[in-house]
Amino acid sequence: MGVLKLSGLIIGIAAVLCTLIKPQQGQSAKINWLFPVIVFLGFGTIDILFKQVSQIQTIPYTTSLIVIFSLSFLVSLVSILYLRLIKKEKLELINFICGCILGTFNFGNILFYLNAHKALADNPSIVFAVMNMGVIIFGSLIGIVVFKEKFSKINYIGLLLALTSIIIITLSKIYAV
Repeated sequence: MGVLKLSGLIIGIAAVLCTLIKPQQGQSAKINWLFPVIVFLGFGTIDILFKQVSQIQTIPYTTSLIVIFSLSFLVSLVSILYLRLIKKEKLELINFICGCILGTFNFGNILFYLNAHKALADNPSIVFAVMNMGVIIFGSLIGIVVFKEKFSKINYIGLLLALTSIIIITLSKIYAV
């Protein structure tokens, strides 16, 4: 691992921490560490699994994508049936429509993710870092623009650090010796 890549990863970690800090209605800013740790472990597991899927040579990755999304569909179907039959919650069409939109974006994200792992097979850390930092930036921008989420100065600094991290990690690949 070169100096550029290590610097980019350290800046990326700082970016994540800066984006997690949210002021609590009149209280001092604090972080609930349980959920970020769960998300971190979940994303790490998923990243490793996607890397493994991208390396399978005997099955085309498009077939792998279909299997992955079919399994995801089954999990969501079981969840919906649980909510409807056990919890007696009402299902609404808008939730279905929004789920389809989210699924389409998810499919595109995973397709590009697997393609990136194939293209950069020797540098999975670059794919992991750039994709995850990109998700943080894009998700935050949607939160700001669409959902009118309030960001503090430290959150904006986190977004800037995430972008800087992506640039540095990308440069580490270009200038690798």
